[in-house]
Amino acid sequence: MKKRILIIGAGISGLASALMLEKIGYKPVIFEKSDCSRNDGGGLTLWSNATDALHSMGLLEEIYQNSKVISESTLKTSSGQTLATIPLRELATKYGTHTVGILRANLHHILASNLKQTEIKKGYRLVDLKETNEEVIARFENGHEQAGDLLLGADGIYSAVRNKIFPNNSLRFSGYEAWRGISTYTDQYTKSGLAFEAWGNGMRFGFIPMSDSLVYWFATRNTSENLSEGQISKEQLTHTFREFVEPVPTVIKVTKEKDITRKVIYDLKPLQNWSKGRVLLIGDAAHPTTPNLGQGACMALEDAVILAQTLEKGNSISHTVKTFEDMRMDRAKFIVNSSWVLGKIAQIENKLFCDVRNRLVKIGPSIQRNSNFNRIIGHKIL
Repeated sequence: MKKRILIIGAGISGLASALMLEKIGYKPVIFEKSDCSRNDGGGLTLWSNATDALHSMGLLEEIYQNSKVISESTLKTSSGQTLATIPLRELATKYGTHTVGILRANLHHILASNLKQTEIKKGYRLVDLKETNEEVIARFENGHEQAGDLLLGADGIYSAVRNKIFPNNSLRFSGYEAWRGISTYTDQYTKSGLAFEAWGNGMRFGFIPMSDSLVYWFATRNTSENLSEGQISKEQLTHTFREFVEPVPTVIKVTKEKDITRKVIYDLKPLQNWSKGRVLLIGDAAHPTTPNLGQGACMALEDAVILAQTLEKGNSISHTVKTFEDMRMDRAKFIVNSSWVLGKIAQIENKLFCDVRNRLVKIGPSIQRNSNFNRIIGHKIL
């Protein structure tokens, strides 16, 4: 008899896990605290390791049809000097799948629309967990209780599940905030699938095509932790990044103010384990990372594939959970820590130190020959 699997959270991690569980014969139930679908705005870079995972899910062609293949990614200074170039179209031959830019809403839709046996219960906010020798019981704010053999905490960086099983964990402030925007925009970058990230002094701007005429962008700036989250005027943002080379000022100007959001950036110092009894954390609930490597969604997709492969072997819950952690924790720790360090380097504010950093990046070995780079985006699902 198949195990009863409960999933808390209908984001990328929860949907992808449910999809993979269906493929091995399960009928999971997802509980989502929101009353509506979690297809919030923003864009994503799905590097080759993520599109490899999506290939395992049977979704690669659908992803390609609803995204933009990134042919090249360039790291430059705020004044436009090229520091490094990643020939992603060439690397796709090496890795087997392309890197793409995709709207988060598109990925959500593709994952959700491919579910056939999964029930998604919306408006279910988790308030408590209880475990017996035979099962785990989830209790929700609306009074509903549900028992299962395994519960997956796929409820993101502010995970209620994680706070229940590891109540003493606390998020780590990065030292910077990020603005994100989506805009209709067409130029040689979007048409040719050219992404870039520009580094200034304590500030960055990233540009990722989502289609020939749509761009996702992000901007970061060093800040204090007590800054409140919310909207910022487009005029303020344009002024802040006024010294960045085109198309940065224009992209900000053509973005509707309602489509610009701001968040203070946090991650979680890697945990020693992701489970307690019959409860297992996955995705951002287990290993939330700063966005510097663009690996948050990618790692969630990898988790989903590996979890299904582990469950398919039919071992006990305890053995399955331990095997999953053994297969995933070292990689997740490496990516969280690497992203943290990269963020500290990229957000250097002192002009002299920025000049030294830029020179070192420019004279250093090519990124595609970097063993850590290959370890991250060249990772293959076994």
